[in-house]
Amino acid sequence: MKSKIFSLAILMMALGFVSCSSDDDSQTVEQVTPIAAAGFKWKENGGAEITADEAYFETAYKTIKASKGTPGTTGYQFVEINLSGTAPATYTVGSGNAVSTLAGYVASAGSVVVSSNASGKMSGTVTSTGSGSGVTSFDATFTDIEVR
Repeated sequence: MKSKIFSLAILMMALGFVSCSSDDDSQTVEQVTPIAAAGFKWKENGGAEITADEAYFETAYKTIKASKGTPGTTGYQFVEINLSGTAPATYTVGSGNAVSTLAGYVASAGSVVVSSNASGKMSGTVTSTGSGSGVTSFDATFTDIEVR
C-alpha cells in the first residue's frame, strides 16, 4: 500500500512539473491610437491652441462656423470657412474657398482639407496665411463636427 501511495505521489509531482510553464516576464503591450476629440481647434501665428465652444458645417452655404465665447462680449471669437463643395477633397483658398475671422483675419493662400464627410459628421484640417488683426497664419483641425 505504501508503494502505491509513494508511486502516486511521484506521479503527481511529475505531472505538476510537466504542467507548470516557465514564467515569461515579457509582456505584449497593445498600442492604442488615441481618438481625437470631436470639435474645432485653431492656432493663430502658431500660438496657443484655441478650442471652439461650438462648431458645425452648414450644408446650405457650404460653410464651417466655429466660435468661442458669447456673442457681443469681449473676447468673443468667430471663424468662418467657406467652401466650394461638401465632398472630401482639398479646397484651395481663393477659387470660391475662404478662411476668415471676426477679428479681421482673411486668408490669401492655403488650403482646407476635408478628410471625411459622412454620417452627419465632418473632419479635416486648415492651413492658411493671410493678414488682419496682426494674424499672418491660421491653422485648424476639425474632428467630427456636426453637419447641419
